Amino acid sequence: MKEIKVGDILTGTVVRVYPSYAIMLFDDDKTGLLHVSELSDHYVRSFTGYVQTGNIYRVRVVEIDPEKGEMKVSLKKLTREERHCPFPRAEIDEKGISFDGLRARLGEWKEKMYEREDD
Repeated sequence: MKEIKVGDILTGTVVRVYPSYAIMLFDDDKTGLLHVSELSDHYVRSFTGYVQTGNIYRVRVVEIDPEKGEMKVSLKKLTREERHCPFPRAEIDEKGISFDGLRARLGEWKEKMYEREDD
């Protein structure tokens, strides 16, 4: 278990979202608070529109409470390169993907929809 210091970059998952802050969970059950003021240098209209439960972010540790072990973390204190999440995006093979089955049933679904509207 590596000791976490101010300035370290961690990858964590958002586990709880409130109107102006979120709680993140990191390795070893460490938690951190991400406040709206630490998202961006620009105005953030909707914190909950940007940060959602389950999102994974890389953040920089900006403060640690030595007694409680709780951390305050920041997205805006990272460079664009540092923000890059180490998890690769899923590769999708678009060959062989066809919407023919859906297209064939579309007429049937439309008819059923109109039948319900007539009732």
